[in-house]
Amino acid sequence: MFRRATLLIPQNVGSDQVRGMATLKAIAMRLKSVKNIQKITQSMKMVSAAKFNRAERQLKVARPYGAGAVEFYEKANVQPLEDKPQQLIIACSSDRGLCGAVHSNICKHIKALLADDSSNAAILCIGDKSRAQLARLVLLLSSV
Repeated sequence: MFRRATLLIPQNVGSDQVRGMATLKAIAMRLKSVKNIQKITQSMKMVSAAKFNRAERQLKVARPYGAGAVEFYEKANVQPLEDKPQQLIIACSSDRGLCGAVHSNICKHIKALLADDSSNAAILCIGDKSRAQLARLVLLLSSV
């Protein structure tokens, strides 16, 4: 009779594992997962560095054209028209992607520039994300 009663009482004698603590197998799986993520991150860094270097090489070839254009406009004696905007703001963003903070910061900076004097500025949007965010601003400015 007493023997059956002892079977009902849980006994934790000899158990080294505490509830909530990870086992060695769980720790090993977690380490393997972290190492795999590190490998993926490293390969992504290598790909982005290669793309950056390629873009930089292409830009070096095009620099003389930009310098020539700057020199031309410095020597040209062009007077701005009175009714046209004197300032051009170019918003460069992307059409899609996971960089919402970049789009927001670009648009916030432009809104801050336009808060001072928006009557003498024009906005050129490159990319759908900045165009969508700044379209609301342009509608507000045109209604004022």
